[in-house]
Amino acid sequence: MFNKILNTFGTRIAAAILNFLIAVVISQTLGDVGKGVQSLMLTTITFILIFAEIVCGESVVFLASRHSFSKIAIPSFLWALLISVLMGAGLLLFPQELGSDIVVHVAILSFLASASAINFRFLVGKEEIKKANYNTLLQPVLIILTVLVYYVALKKEDIYGYIIALYLAYGCTFLLGVWMLRDEYRQLRLFQLREYREVLADLFKYGFLNQTGHFVQFFNLRLSYYLLYAYMDEGRVGVYSNAVSLAEAIWIVSNSIALVQYARIANANDRAYSQKLTLELGKICLLVSACAVVVLALLPAAVYQFVFGPEFGEMAGVIRILAPGVLLYCIFLILGHYYSGIGRYQMNTFAALCGLVATCVLGFTLIPRFDIRGAALTASVAYAVNALFLFVFFLREARFKCRDFLLTRQELRQYVEECKQYLTKTETHE
Repeated sequence: MFNKILNTFGTRIAAAILNFLIAVVISQTLGDVGKGVQSLMLTTITFILIFAEIVCGESVVFLASRHSFSKIAIPSFLWALLISVLMGAGLLLFPQELGSDIVVHVAILSFLASASAINFRFLVGKEEIKKANYNTLLQPVLIILTVLVYYVALKKEDIYGYIIALYLAYGCTFLLGVWMLRDEYRQLRLFQLREYREVLADLFKYGFLNQTGHFVQFFNLRLSYYLLYAYMDEGRVGVYSNAVSLAEAIWIVSNSIALVQYARIANANDRAYSQKLTLELGKICLLVSACAVVVLALLPAAVYQFVFGPEFGEMAGVIRILAPGVLLYCIFLILGHYYSGIGRYQMNTFAALCGLVATCVLGFTLIPRFDIRGAALTASVAYAVNALFLFVFFLREARFKCRDFLLTRQELRQYVEECKQYLTKTETHE
């Protein structure tokens, strides 16, 4: 299991570096306004995916070992297509910050992203973590290559270079996923409608519970983007989104651990084992994340101006405000995947609702007055509320003693030794 975590971590570090380069290219080429438009577009795709993943989201991981591939895949693809069409049409009917031509692209890209994610989740559900990681890494590789050609080689300056990059990334990762799951796709077949009833009931049951939490969490994490756009302009969204992206990169550690943790817990039946595993992984996650947060918070404004452009100097102060909440949110990610793994998705929803209350109360109060620093303070408090809610319930349920939450020397030595073994094994294969 530890090897899978390290493989996931390495893959996500590589993806984060590539995503960082993507942000640099777009910021330097299109400025803060262009970066703001790109962030709003990507956020809208994420919003559509929340509804698509009611059926084809994390519930696919949970149910992959409980139902046949055909009974899950076909309803998932059909639902993703339906949601993309309906949400795209809905966006065209109401005034919004993106033009109608971009909205059409957003709808199509949402379906391609859902299709790629379905394959990814089947791989995770089968505990094929390395294959899932390689599939994920292909996306930022294709995006950075495309934007470099479009913006640097061809010297164009519009958002369509990024749109083309997304088409290539989502389309190719979907095809790669089909190839990785080729044995399952060869056996793909239609059943009579009555034979889908049980799996549809499970998909909607677990998916609705999980996505309710994601829906609430989306506004918890991204409402500030829309408030900044409403009270300020796209440029402020661009600066803030870059700061958030860098701060949230700290979650690579948590998400790498949580991916393997979720797959393991979803396939386990021992609650005590799942709780102990969650505690052990949570401790190492916090240690590594804390080191990363300190490094990021110490970077001066001049670094961000040099990397992204002269408009982005305020990122340094914003990241320092975000830092405490970002670190605490690592707890939420680990505990949230524990509750998802045992099928109690409602716990994540309740935690997200608490965070959303903080976001709404503080966001509408602080953002108009303090601009992006108000948005950062709002987010930091909301992150902390999310984490504390789940931590209190986990503490009451698991009944660990205070000393159990301390990272011991023995555990540190164990992690270091496993890292050495993994690196030695990797070098031997090379």
